[in-house]
Amino acid sequence: MRRLDSPSLYIFTADESVFHRIREMDAHWHAQRLVSAIELEGLPVGSLVMIDNAHPERPDWNDARWRVWAGHLSIIVLSSEPQDAEGIAAMDAGAAGYCHAYANAATLRQVVEVVSSGELWVGRSLLTRLLKGVNQGIPPSAARPADVWRKLLTEREIEVANMAAQGASNLGIAEVLGITERTVKAHLTSIFEKLDVADRLQLALKVHGVK
Repeated sequence: MRRLDSPSLYIFTADESVFHRIREMDAHWHAQRLVSAIELEGLPVGSLVMIDNAHPERPDWNDARWRVWAGHLSIIVLSSEPQDAEGIAAMDAGAAGYCHAYANAATLRQVVEVVSSGELWVGRSLLTRLLKGVNQGIPPSAARPADVWRKLLTEREIEVANMAAQGASNLGIAEVLGITERTVKAHLTSIFEKLDVADRLQLALKVHGVK
């Protein structure tokens, strides 16, 4: 019998294997399956929902229902063949996460924990593409009032923040600066706390002065 305090995770999929993989991902989460899109409308506010992109009832990305659902649900879109363009469409529709439907249990747990805490989850490829989009959208001569963020960081943290905002991976930053990946992660944790940002995309916006 499940504990009463076990949080619920709703899974909208027609694929038995996807449902069972997620259900067995972590005993902490009580997985419940949804078989029809209409069920999404009656879920409690704040519910965490995984929507299988391959479900025959999955609405088009421009369908108004996405905005309605995203207004009171935390949505993770699952894809058996993740593509950056699809991920961007899903996030634009209101999803808070986008990941591989057959990711390993550790990754799925991480995705669920990140989104349930109010943050966004995207894969490295999509994140890099989003960061490049931010960088390309900043005019070279644009004023950068957010440079005040530098005053909150050490010189090393400024270096790490600038590289992360350009889309560099932890390994890439470590190799350029001659430090370990563990040290890079420690710097990023400190940077996120000092600048009050939740992820690299928010960091990029802060570094580039985009509001």
